[in-house]
Amino acid sequence: MPAILYIVFSILLGAGLILALKPYWEHRLLFIFKDKLVSPSFLFLPASYLTGTLVLSWITYISAVIFSSASKPLLPANIISFAVVIIFISAIAYINRNKTKRAIYEIKKYGFRVRFSGVEWFIFISSVVFWSIFMFRSFYSSGDILHAGVSAFSDFGAHLPVIRSFSLGKNFPAQYPHFPDGTMRYHFMFYFMAGNLEFLGFNLPLALNIPSILSIVSFSMLLYSLAVGITKKHAAGLFTLLFFIFRSSSAFFTFSSGFKSITDFLRAVRFNLDASGKPREHIGNTLNESWGLWAQKVYVNQRHLAFAFGIIIMALFLMLPVFIETYEKFKNNSAINTRKKTDSGKTPSFLKTLKEIFFTADAWIPEKIMPGIISGLLLGLLAFWNGAAVIAAISVLFVMAALSKHKLEFLITAVLTFILSFMQSKMFVGSGTGAVSIKYKPGFLSGSDNIFVISAFYTELLGILPFVLLAAFLPSIARKSKIAGFAASFAFLAALVLLMPSIGLLWRIIVIGACAWFYLHITAKYPEDMNISTMLLVPVFTAPIILASTLQLTPDITVNHKYIIFAVILLNIIVSDLFSTLIKRGKKAAIALTLCMTLIMISTGIIDLITLYNLDRNSVSYNQNDPLLKWVLEKTEPDDIFLTHYQTHYGAPMSVFLAGRMVYNGYPYFTVTAGYDITQRERNMKKIYEGVNPEQLRELAISEGIRYIVVEEQNRNADEYKLNEELLFQTFREVFKDPVKNTVVLSVE
Repeated sequence: MPAILYIVFSILLGAGLILALKPYWEHRLLFIFKDKLVSPSFLFLPASYLTGTLVLSWITYISAVIFSSASKPLLPANIISFAVVIIFISAIAYINRNKTKRAIYEIKKYGFRVRFSGVEWFIFISSVVFWSIFMFRSFYSSGDILHAGVSAFSDFGAHLPVIRSFSLGKNFPAQYPHFPDGTMRYHFMFYFMAGNLEFLGFNLPLALNIPSILSIVSFSMLLYSLAVGITKKHAAGLFTLLFFIFRSSSAFFTFSSGFKSITDFLRAVRFNLDASGKPREHIGNTLNESWGLWAQKVYVNQRHLAFAFGIIIMALFLMLPVFIETYEKFKNNSAINTRKKTDSGKTPSFLKTLKEIFFTADAWIPEKIMPGIISGLLLGLLAFWNGAAVIAAISVLFVMAALSKHKLEFLITAVLTFILSFMQSKMFVGSGTGAVSIKYKPGFLSGSDNIFVISAFYTELLGILPFVLLAAFLPSIARKSKIAGFAASFAFLAALVLLMPSIGLLWRIIVIGACAWFYLHITAKYPEDMNISTMLLVPVFTAPIILASTLQLTPDITVNHKYIIFAVILLNIIVSDLFSTLIKRGKKAAIALTLCMTLIMISTGIIDLITLYNLDRNSVSYNQNDPLLKWVLEKTEPDDIFLTHYQTHYGAPMSVFLAGRMVYNGYPYFTVTAGYDITQRERNMKKIYEGVNPEQLRELAISEGIRYIVVEEQNRNADEYKLNEELLFQTFREVFKDPVKNTVVLSVE
């Protein structure tokens, strides 16, 4: 099947690119490969898929734009893409013909083998099984009926129209199906790739689910590898994946404290009820938390997010070693520095560190140029896969650059990312107002600029995670003075007591007691193998949270949740380092302490998972044999625009979308948050459906490029306008009617 071949070619292209660039990046991965902590193939395979898919999708899209006048632009585009991969791989094989012959000989003799360790096989297989279950539960087909799970159908109201605009429509150059005006202000490339896979033979669920699973499994493999590379502990990688799936939050404790009995609580968890017995979705009291902004649901309904995070992890692999090497050198010289005194008798280590980071040639001159270029290309090409993820990555790299030597490497990455992002923005958004506009907005969803209120908000949102991270600094403090360590522990604990939300007395005692035990244990028996670079990663990985808490870059500040999600994923590595260090000691008390803290951290995530499973027991269904869908597909042109009711998740509008066509003014949340000004189109929609003058009605519809007007029950029952159906029938010709659903389509011309 061509769709499977396309995925294989994506992996081959990525593998070829990685191998061709090996001399420029392999020295950066020594921090993980030199100790043989992770199998090379465990990094190589996910990196090949992500890189190859990123590049090949752009080649396919640009080729389709070039052939946009063809009846099926994706046909020549895919032929070109396949040809490019074949030529490129053939050239790589010829240049490295001796290695190629040896590889072919080994495959013939031993067969094709993937060399993973036992732990790596466990991660790979469990990730595939886990995410496949939830991806396919949220979107599947039975015959001609598409089922979108309750957890995902809302976001799929934006995603499915984009996919079908490419697979069944002719959306080249791309414009937003919910607001066709010649621009595309939505990060659409993942869904273009899915649309292309459907064009090549997959059904729609497979076209979306297969790359979604491959993306999140690839990200999981790379995240594990990054955690192991930073901490030098396999257990830390496993903890990092555990905390990635099951978030830390106070939501479990605020939710459970509202029940009078365990029986009522278990029943509420089983049936997705709140304490009063009413149906609810995700638990949590912070603003919009019921949307599932922080739960596993994010990756089920925002399929492009894991792909973007995976690419960012690859960029971190290239740039993070600069930061680590900077502080490992300082650590190796610390013993000498503490013994040497300046003439004034003071230890010069801090001033020397400051000087070496900012005021020496090494502080600025790149160690190598190519890693910065490769990172910039990866992040720059990612801009229209998920722009928010790119911004989060830049914030991390910015702080990392400030604290590292060789700052110009990071500048190269930033400049290339900006140039490529700007070029794409010009291509898709044009010179009008885009989706990104910078505005100072302190506090994120806390609704306040008061530092205490903001801190309390994050304590409720993130649970004990911030206070576990504070413990990363205790070993360094305790080494100098245990009294200072105990004082810091008391201060951290006091902050937790002050900021903790209302969770009931019992839970309060348990959580505070566990954290007190944790602090005292680390202070009294501080881990000797906690790296200074690991501790200093806390401010680096916190950068996206600072960004989310100070700036609003889109019309809906809720979008900033992606920055916090990415920061938490990275910060979990530091937590995992602490926990795996305690486990490594093998003492019963340390193991019990780690288990207790882990359960507190993942408790909300467990409820989230049950909630997600329960939600997708029900689904919203779309019949691909719907008479309107079939008529639109067979009788209208791919670039025709339909005027429909604004609620596009249901009824006739979704049938129009699933036929690959576009609507004049789609669901407002999707359009407004993408940066579109819908004010005039809303007025025009009202004027047309409420029309009083036939000539003005016809003139307005034609001037707005509307080809068909849909009238269905949603229009007849609309609150926004009073439908003048009689005038519409007098003015325009009826071209379709579904007597069962009482849906009519009128032709404007």
